[in-house]
Amino acid sequence: MSDSEYPSDLIVHGSIPRTGRFNLLWSVSIALVMWAMEWALGRDSPHRYGFLINMTYALCLGYWCWTLLGIVWLSEARRRWKQLPDARQRFDRSGVYGLVGWPAIVLCILFGIPVACVMGVAMAQAALHLPWPLPVPDQRPPIGVSMVLCYSSALVTFTVDYLRVRLAASEVRAEAAQRQAVEAQLQLLQAQLEPHMLFNTLANLHALIASDPARAQDMLAHLIAFLRATLSATRIPAHPLSEEFTRVADYLALMQIRMGPRLKVSLELPDDLASLPVPPMLLQPLVENAIQHGLEPSRQGGQLTVRASHDGEHLILSVDDTGRGLQAAQLVRRSTAGFGLSCVRDRLQSLYNGGASLSLTPKPAGTGTHVSLRLPVPLPRPELIEEAPALP
Repeated sequence: MSDSEYPSDLIVHGSIPRTGRFNLLWSVSIALVMWAMEWALGRDSPHRYGFLINMTYALCLGYWCWTLLGIVWLSEARRRWKQLPDARQRFDRSGVYGLVGWPAIVLCILFGIPVACVMGVAMAQAALHLPWPLPVPDQRPPIGVSMVLCYSSALVTFTVDYLRVRLAASEVRAEAAQRQAVEAQLQLLQAQLEPHMLFNTLANLHALIASDPARAQDMLAHLIAFLRATLSATRIPAHPLSEEFTRVADYLALMQIRMGPRLKVSLELPDDLASLPVPPMLLQPLVENAIQHGLEPSRQGGQLTVRASHDGEHLILSVDDTGRGLQAAQLVRRSTAGFGLSCVRDRLQSLYNGGASLSLTPKPAGTGTHVSLRLPVPLPRPELIEEAPALP
């Protein structure tokens, strides 16, 4: 591994730089506890140093423990990063602590902390010799007390941070596993949806071969163009809304060949919504359901309208048909049993975790069906909108 691959941001999982805050808090807490113990022992106690001395020693000792141990551990982690074949896995699991070996830890315990204690005592004494506006007692804590403060500061600070790093790494792994599970589920649903649409189209093509060979050849040409564009688009997690409308237009071209003038189509996509990212193959099952259950069974056919609009922070995709319509009870049974609609519902749940909705409502007097799809997609600013290609 090259040195350039070493993680420059060691705060990703929380490591040495972020321990400074907790180290400062722990030093202040130790100083307050020692000062409270002195008051509890009374004024005649020989170990009464005062708040100023306790705070100065605690801060100086804690600072040098954190600094020296942090320098040693970061240097050791950088050195072992180039030697360990699983350095990335160690870092992702335990941060810097996963790269520090036992020799470095023993070195810090036997030599690093005592050196930090000496330097902290020297800094504290130098600070106490400054001209303070308040009287400073001459008595100082013995070296044994300073050593205990150093060891306690190092132990508590880095132990708490190690546990925090492990918890953060576990959360990151859990989120990654959840994303992989969602992606696998979407790929499975997509793999089931594509053959479903293809089989229906081939069945229509088979029926036309005997009755109208010319229209069957025309339909086959449209099918090849549709599959070439659709199969590549469905391998990506999202594409512009204009591409989704293009795929719907390709599918409707196939259906118009089969149904002829009975099928009238209208696609309404505002320019300011054309570049919004949406999951692929969301509209096609809704359009297919409208044709199969609403327009195709009707002798006179009807109008199919696919429309995109927005409502605040939600993108609304609607499919309206003027077919035979369905009663509310029949609509519920069909929407829960239909394969394409169930796939759409499952994908919405996996992608948006309840933030998106799919509703089917019959129009009054049995004049068709209205399908509405609401997606929590942020709308782009007008200055960032690109010109969308014209729909076929």
